[in-house]
Amino acid sequence: MNTNKSPFESDLQPDWPELHEELAQPFPARSVSWRAGVVSRDKRRAQALPFVDPRLYEDRLNRACPGGWSVHFKPWGDTRIVCELTIYGVTRASTGEFDAGDRIAQGTAAEAQAFKRACSKFGLGRYLYDIPIVWVDFDEGRGRLRETPELSGRFAPSDMEAGAVPDAAMTLTTDRAEAMRRELEKLGLARREQAEFASAVLGRRVGNFTNLTETEALEVWNVARSSSHDIAV
Repeated sequence: MNTNKSPFESDLQPDWPELHEELAQPFPARSVSWRAGVVSRDKRRAQALPFVDPRLYEDRLNRACPGGWSVHFKPWGDTRIVCELTIYGVTRASTGEFDAGDRIAQGTAAEAQAFKRACSKFGLGRYLYDIPIVWVDFDEGRGRLRETPELSGRFAPSDMEAGAVPDAAMTLTTDRAEAMRRELEKLGLARREQAEFASAVLGRRVGNFTNLTETEALEVWNVARSSSHDIAV
């Protein structure tokens, strides 16, 4: 018996391609905020850089791999922090840093940056780096942008396309999702086909069954068993 096992580790191993797809989904456009990057020489224009609150990263991790992730922070020099993010036993790390010009708590800024960079190594929030950089009017006195850029195309999904769930408290646990997968296999649906099948039934993209509400899961189950009468409810 391994007595050194972390309470965050799980004996269940995920379908990594499916999990990556779930984590990599863009956030709803309304969740994206903007901050100033490089400022022009005349201080009138600045690059608009997109970002999402780290708590939404945590929400995505809690929904996609509940109980299967953990983070560890450690200092690196005087201004940098290392974040080690572990998901189902696999660890990816990255750094965050602050400078004297940060207007918020410097340690908090470095921690958030390190955490989100580590998340991007699993695909979470990675798309934000691909959003084209635009220049907008800049308020030097307040140190903020005067304009809010508009997202479009694949960078601005609807709530449903971004995997939003009506009531996150009622979504399937990891164990329940795994049990549903096994039963769907008995009905003849291979695991690689299940997400596509659920998406077709619900009319929205389903990346991971832990993203399903109990009501949605029942709907998918009923449609799946409608062509089979061999499995008890």
